[in-house]
Amino acid sequence: MKSKQQLMRRLRETARDVGRHRPTRNPELKRKYRLDLLGFIVELFPRSVPLRMSADHLEFIRQLQEAILHGGQIAIALPRGSGKTTIIKIAMLWATLYGHRRYMLVIAATDKDAKKIIASMKRYFESNDRLAELFPEVCHYVRALEGQTQRAVGQLADGKLTNIVWRSDLLVYPAFAENPELLEVSSQSVLEARGMTGSIRGMQYTDPSGEIRRPEFILLDDPQTRESAKSPEQTKSRIELIDGDIMGCAGPTVELAAVMACTVIADGDLSEHYLSAWRSIRSGFIREWPENTDLWEQYRALYEEFRRGDKKLRDKVLNDFYTENRAAMDAGAVESWPERVIAPALSSLQTAYNLRCRDGDAAFFSEYQNEPLRQNTSLYTLTQDLILSRTNGVPHRMRPPDTPFLFAAVDVNYYALSYGVAAFRNDFAASVTDYGWFPDSGVVYDPKSSDLSEEAAIYNALGNFCTQIKLVHPGLQVLGIDGNRFTSAVYKFIKNNAHLLPMKLIPLRGVAAKQYREPTLGARDLVGQPRTRCCMKVTRDLLQYAPFDSHYWHYACQKMWLLAPGSPGSLSVFGDRSTDHRRFAEQVVADKLVDCYERYGERIYEWKTIGQNEMSDVVTMLAVLANLAGLDPDGIARQPAARPRKRRRRAMVTQI
Repeated sequence: MKSKQQLMRRLRETARDVGRHRPTRNPELKRKYRLDLLGFIVELFPRSVPLRMSADHLEFIRQLQEAILHGGQIAIALPRGSGKTTIIKIAMLWATLYGHRRYMLVIAATDKDAKKIIASMKRYFESNDRLAELFPEVCHYVRALEGQTQRAVGQLADGKLTNIVWRSDLLVYPAFAENPELLEVSSQSVLEARGMTGSIRGMQYTDPSGEIRRPEFILLDDPQTRESAKSPEQTKSRIELIDGDIMGCAGPTVELAAVMACTVIADGDLSEHYLSAWRSIRSGFIREWPENTDLWEQYRALYEEFRRGDKKLRDKVLNDFYTENRAAMDAGAVESWPERVIAPALSSLQTAYNLRCRDGDAAFFSEYQNEPLRQNTSLYTLTQDLILSRTNGVPHRMRPPDTPFLFAAVDVNYYALSYGVAAFRNDFAASVTDYGWFPDSGVVYDPKSSDLSEEAAIYNALGNFCTQIKLVHPGLQVLGIDGNRFTSAVYKFIKNNAHLLPMKLIPLRGVAAKQYREPTLGARDLVGQPRTRCCMKVTRDLLQYAPFDSHYWHYACQKMWLLAPGSPGSLSVFGDRSTDHRRFAEQVVADKLVDCYERYGERIYEWKTIGQNEMSDVVTMLAVLANLAGLDPDGIARQPAARPRKRRRRAMVTQI
């Protein structure tokens, strides 16, 4: 019986054993493209780029190779259909097969989109014979699976496990003895796919030797949806996710390379943010539009006339018109990729106009030009120069006359606690007496190097900040803390320390206008009377917090800057015109109002955020605190509350 079991086990192992690969027969060609991404693409994947590449393609590939070999971040916005994602996928194969990068991570807008990229990369290994010829150390074992993923579990090569993983979201190359001379250097390299809304933190792979690998290169493939691009709050959330979780998932000694293939869908969306923040390439279908617009308007009128008719007749009429007037219609035009002609068009320029007629200008300028048509932004204009002109001459940290109310607010982020202090008069005139970023140097929490948990780091930073601010501003009455992103740490800090500080601590929770609901009078969780689009509520464990309509209050604060300093309901900042408030002003105007309208009797404000807006959030929270204290934005006076009697307090609980 025992010998029969051993025989069956050997038979099963034999069926699983695919044998060791044989080295490539063309090592010279393999060496040729080790540092030549463009040659690798043209030689091994000629069908992926069937047309002659444009100058934008060549620059894109050059920068992509530079990022893989030496690090850095690149954002790429090419016209739809330019093959940017295909080129990046091939570059990821090149990087892993040649050992330039050992762990590549794909992040797409959704899990489904990310898995599509992995599926196409699997097909390269399974069907590209040139790839198999040069890299048998990977393709031999992949092709032995014969498309059946379950065969990866337990696959053997000469009696040893290959440890290959071949899932829809994770590819791990087989384990083999690396041979640098033959450029067989990709043993156990990793390709993984995730959606933006999936779990990103803590990504790693432990190979059979116990070595832990973390992402070294990230492809962000169109990381926004059309819905998220038009939502300022979703855009801000995704930017925070990329900057915090995604860009922080590399190992402590590795410089992370990242490439974002993107399309600018809306003015100020996520793509525009990274095209400004990272090294970038941004190109449209047409670089220069033709001079003779009248003929093209006639062309578009013909298209509309025949839109619902016979397509062949429409194409003939349009091509005849274009052929007859081509010299005049082409004059002055410059195409980014002249070889890109979609039949039945006769040129790249005619192709562009056919797409404009078919999809409409809004879609064309977004998808193919990366220049979305701008929405109405003429409601009012708030500029950095205007903010810089709103100085009141009061020295730093000094309160103007007749300002009995002093509030502070802090916005919590990984890199700093952004804070501001403002003194208010009874008529809601406010003066920013102090602002800054804490700590002065360093960061609050570094996901790659911090010994503390995120919650502990935020908790301790708040403790150190409060210790400082109560000494610098002894008359401070209320401190509002952003409780949206790091809710647990903020709530825990306030519960442990609120009774130990001379000022009241309030966690503030901003929500979009569409989500804010006016509280019902008499509701169990309501504390006091509702104020203007804000109120005080209490949690189940009796912690008070303040939800507010962030869209309304951003609008209210920006309108305050438009008023002359010192007038009722105005906002100003300490110092004189020569005082350097440029960083402060840049962040205050980062939120752009693009539309406001009535919906079901409520006023709705639509915003776009371009750049960092922490100080905009801080000033907004200061105005909310003033309103919660009873001050009316319309200028109705209120007597200041009596100062609490000083008493000896115990030391704060500054460690979590």
